[in-house]
Amino acid sequence: LHRFPDVVSIWVRRPMWREIHRPLLDLSDCFDAIIEPGELAEEFDNGPTAPLRHTVYRVPPVLEVEPQDRYTGEVARLLLKLPDDLRIVAVQLGAGTNFDMQAIRGAIVEELLLYPDVFVLDIRSPLAGDEVDHRSGEPRYRRTTLNQMFRYSNAFHAAVCAAGYNTFHEQILGAVPTLFVPNEAAHMDLQLQRARWAELGHRALLLRRDLDAVRVRERIARLLDRDERTRMIANCQAIEWRNGARDIADFVEDHARMLRTDWDITRRED
Repeated sequence: LHRFPDVVSIWVRRPMWREIHRPLLDLSDCFDAIIEPGELAEEFDNGPTAPLRHTVYRVPPVLEVEPQDRYTGEVARLLLKLPDDLRIVAVQLGAGTNFDMQAIRGAIVEELLLYPDVFVLDIRSPLAGDEVDHRSGEPRYRRTTLNQMFRYSNAFHAAVCAAGYNTFHEQILGAVPTLFVPNEAAHMDLQLQRARWAELGHRALLLRRDLDAVRVRERIARLLDRDERTRMIANCQAIEWRNGARDIADFVEDHARMLRTDWDITRRED
């Protein structure tokens, strides 16, 4: 930024910070503007950026792919080579590089496979290690890597996901019945708060990594219950929303046309 002082600088700063991130707020004055993408669980955000909302340009929640732009269920199942006669449950719990999800992922997959009409699509991050696939012979289980899982989500009857900003808003605004397992690593955002908001509003379910097998069984049973899923879908679809991506694009475009007049060219450093 010092090398290119004539360039307008914008910080797109998501909410749900932890207190340990507060020192980063000292960087705010380095930018000409700060944009805050909307957070559905805003009322549960008690982090250090919350009192500063009046100082930033706030937009609605942002999705890269809008719900209506997803593949149809039929096309998505065809592209992913998924069976038509089984209930599809997608499991996406991140790379596990900063918060070990291996044990809870295993417990969830095992519980799902106890239902004979369930097919598990275990979506792994390309950043994940070379973990041995002990279920490679199971006909109702497949491990895969997949970019933009949300684009295929009409193929899923339900999902088990972490609660990062992108995935959380995709699952809720796409009305995909979801069991959230938040990444609670100390340096991550407040994923637990998002998941709590969703569960209290009957929009999703919450399972923490350190809970016991009884809770895993109970949560999976609820996720696969038709009435429970119907309620989650209805509550998610009732959310009024528009995509803040266009607001950000318009803001960036407007500012990219501006000519800086608040710096002295004779003082510019090489």
